[in-house]
Amino acid sequence: MVDNTQEPCNRLSYFGGYMKGTYNLPAPGKLESVRKLMNTWLVPNATQIPEDRLPALVRDQEAWRQSFPEVPLGAGDSAELLVEMRDDLRRMLGGGSGWPESFQRWLERFPPTVDVVTSAEATMVRHAPHPGSGVAGWMLAVIVDAIADETWFRLKRCPDCQWVFYDRTRSRTKVWCDMLAGDAGGRSCGTIAKVRRYRERQTP
Repeated sequence: MVDNTQEPCNRLSYFGGYMKGTYNLPAPGKLESVRKLMNTWLVPNATQIPEDRLPALVRDQEAWRQSFPEVPLGAGDSAELLVEMRDDLRRMLGGGSGWPESFQRWLERFPPTVDVVTSAEATMVRHAPHPGSGVAGWMLAVIVDAIADETWFRLKRCPDCQWVFYDRTRSRTKVWCDMLAGDAGGRSCGTIAKVRRYRERQTP
């Protein structure tokens, strides 16, 4: 069975004024499964060599169920399709030019359905995957709702290690996945980048 365990998630602690161990904090609700899908491409700390774990996950249904228990694999969910979608989603992060058009093309391929959900507190519109649209449809329906409530825009890709993290800062200005590594799986891209820039400024 494929071992697709994510890099260990550190507990929050404080050291030297910085909060460390925040790189793998979950996104809210179903959006966390979207973040996990994007992080099936990663650069492990131990090797610094990019790995694509998604094709092996798709081939191993038990490993998929362990990693994505609420997202069932459909008959049409090929590794090629899901890798294509994952890579497009990663490129969409940060709101670069052309991302709405890229997302629209996916919605045209896997259009979600619209549900009106009523409760004692409010009436809301929620999106659901079209029957038979598989993982792609499930992910796209979640993202449409996340764009509507603006949680999508808190998903960011670290400019150094490319890890996708959820920015929980009030100002939404977090740039790197983390400043200080909390353990062997932790990351300190922010500190490394700042040290690098400092050394560049000191070089005559």
